[in-house]
This record gives sequence, C-alpha cells and structure tokens, in this order.
Amino acid sequence: MSDLAPGILIAVPQMDDPNFARSVVLLVEHNESGAMGITFNRPSDVQLHEIAKEHGMDVHQGAGYAFIGGPVQRERGFLVHRRPEVGDSVELEEDVFLSVSTDALRTLLAGEPESYRLCLGYAGWGPGQLEREIGAGGWLNSGISSKRIFDTPVEKIWEAVIRDLGIEPAFLVQGGGKQ
Repeated sequence: MSDLAPGILIAVPQMDDPNFARSVVLLVEHNESGAMGITFNRPSDVQLHEIAKEHGMDVHQGAGYAFIGGPVQRERGFLVHRRPEVGDSVELEEDVFLSVSTDALRTLLAGEPESYRLCLGYAGWGPGQLEREIGAGGWLNSGISSKRIFDTPVEKIWEAVIRDLGIEPAFLVQGGGKQ
C-alpha cells in the first residue's frame, strides 16, 4: 500500500507541463509499477448531454461539462462520485468513489451533476517517475477531501487544497531557474 494513493496531488506553479498547470489529481494507484491518477479540476469543452446522447442516454442540456482527467486515453471516462449506491464502484475514501462502467454513467447522469465528475482520460507515471517529480518539488500531496472534489467551485479547488495544507498559494513562487 502506498502512502500517496489514494490521495491528492497538487501541481506547483512551476509545473512546466501544460497538461498539469494548476491541476489537482486524484491519485488512484501508486506502486512499484508506476502511478495512475485523474485530474478533477479542469473542465473540458465536452458537454455531458453530448456524451449521454452518444451512449443512448438522455440528460438535460444544462447538465454541465466533462472534465479533462489527463493526457492518456482521453476517450476513456472515469466517474468520480459520492454515491455509495452506484454499482461497480470502488470506495477510495469516505464519500469518494470511482467507477468506469456505463451502468454507473447512466445512474449518475440521471442525478445531480454536483454529485459526480466525469473525467476523460487519466494521468500515468512510469516506475519511479512520480517519486522523482515529487522529489524535484513538482507536486504537493495531501489526503482526499470530498468537500474539495464536489463542493468547492472548480476554479477555486487548486488554491483551496493548497490552503488546506497550511500554505498560502501566493507564497509559492511562480517560475523557476529556467530561462
């Protein structure tokens, strides 16, 4: 069992990978083979009603948007939600579940958008890669908070999880030694 997963990774301002600028990642798996996580604070331009329509489901047009879960396999959806009754779900933390099934998608699309995030794609790290990135100061880590995932306005999640660590985001220096 990893000390990092399940948990949260927070990209520092110096993160130079545009896939992860100001990202907050739900780290689902971390072991000697690598790590896998799902970014949950970057809305995409894909509307949920379009995804529902593709799968023969019906949801109102104001249902909101999917999120960019990461740069790997963006055609694959991951459902991060807070509904324990949804079948085929894995509990990551109290009040935070993960599912990848179409049945779970159908159930969640029929409910309130505030109770889930449909994230397209995921972030992946090879063996030792995440440890090196953390060691180089690229990521902060913390425990999972359903309040931050579901109840915090998406544009405020990054700053909120940093403040939860007792750090003022303005004190994290933007930039670095590269020219």
